[in-house]
Amino acid sequence: MTGGAVNLADALIATAEHEASLQVREIGGKNRGPKVQEYQRSVGLGVGGAWCAAFVAWCVMHSRQLDKPPAWCSASVVTMFHKARRKVAPAALVLPIEPDFKSRVCVGMIWCRAKNESGAKLARSGTWVLGHCGIVVEITDDAFYTVEGNTNLAGSREGDGVYRKQHRWSSLPDIQRTIGWFSPNDI
Repeated sequence: MTGGAVNLADALIATAEHEASLQVREIGGKNRGPKVQEYQRSVGLGVGGAWCAAFVAWCVMHSRQLDKPPAWCSASVVTMFHKARRKVAPAALVLPIEPDFKSRVCVGMIWCRAKNESGAKLARSGTWVLGHCGIVVEITDDAFYTVEGNTNLAGSREGDGVYRKQHRWSSLPDIQRTIGWFSPNDI
């Protein structure tokens, strides 16, 4: 990555980690609350909509000091993945079906997953499915860590707040549900 890309990744991670430190939680019902609605508004999503992708878009927007999120941002995880896929260089897109995928995932990437393995395969082939996403904030030999909106302690895609989550490389179900990772720095 270039010096600018590292700064973008650092800023994105700092923004996401800050939001996690605030312990943002839904208030007043499912997919509701002042901070949740701020994320939702960032992509034009109405109150009550699933907001994990809106959280990512909000973090990108604020870390880059933009008035609106980049065009590839969306309220839909899979739409966001498809838009990004059309714009990023092949090296900036990592699919879990590649033999060297683990070594290519970097902090600052956006992680996208489907509800199940068949959904992930469909999404990688261009189909729209339900999904979930987060921002990769740390990588170790054993796991990658994300900050995600609309999740919970159990890792649900319909949770109640912003959490820092661990995803073990050895967790076959997690990796099989992963659609891919992409670098927002290259869009």
